[in-house]
Amino acid sequence: MKEIVGIWVTWNLNFWDRPEDFLKKRLTRNPAYPFREVSSNNFAVEIRDWRLQFGYLTAIFGVVTVFSWYFIFGYFDEYFFLFTVSALVTCMYLIGCFRQPRKLVLNSEALEYLWYKGEELVYRGHYHNVYLRLAGQSTGSAIYYKLVIRGYKIEGQDLCRGTKNKEKLIKLAKRLAAKLNLNFFDYEDSSSNHAIRHYCPPVTNRKTSSSTRSTGSAA
Repeated sequence: MKEIVGIWVTWNLNFWDRPEDFLKKRLTRNPAYPFREVSSNNFAVEIRDWRLQFGYLTAIFGVVTVFSWYFIFGYFDEYFFLFTVSALVTCMYLIGCFRQPRKLVLNSEALEYLWYKGEELVYRGHYHNVYLRLAGQSTGSAIYYKLVIRGYKIEGQDLCRGTKNKEKLIKLAKRLAAKLNLNFFDYEDSSSNHAIRHYCPPVTNRKTSSSTRSTGSAA
């Protein structure tokens, strides 16, 4: 079964079900959720941007509004018409930009990730540059935490709604990070809950190497 990340899939819209319990159920059914294991140590997930759904819904609402207005009043007000046309153009732009699904592929054996837009490979990066993290939002009286996946050159995604149960969310996040062999970072920059498995690989200094070879040749 193909997993698609997006507001209608990874978010639990049953508000009576706590986000951490919803995530736990999904991880029990699929330990790599929301990814699917396509082969040994290879995981993939398709991502639908929320702006695509917003574009579709707003376009439908705009068309229904136009026809309802004309049916009720029998004419189009100039300002109403201009506003509706502008809104529909914006919706078409959003649909055009985000209609192609994004795909994130993790190769935990080769330690690389691939980011696709449709069938086009947009970026290939080292594994340390993609990670799971707890993001927090303060409401004044409390902080609500959610699990997110982030990375260089990819469009980050929320994997659950906000919850105050930070400890349980950390356990689930570490469980998922271990399955995917990803780094995990806590909400705080300095925390004992970080699980760092990968670091930036050493960069070869080509300029220094060239200078060394030149010096050796001269000698």
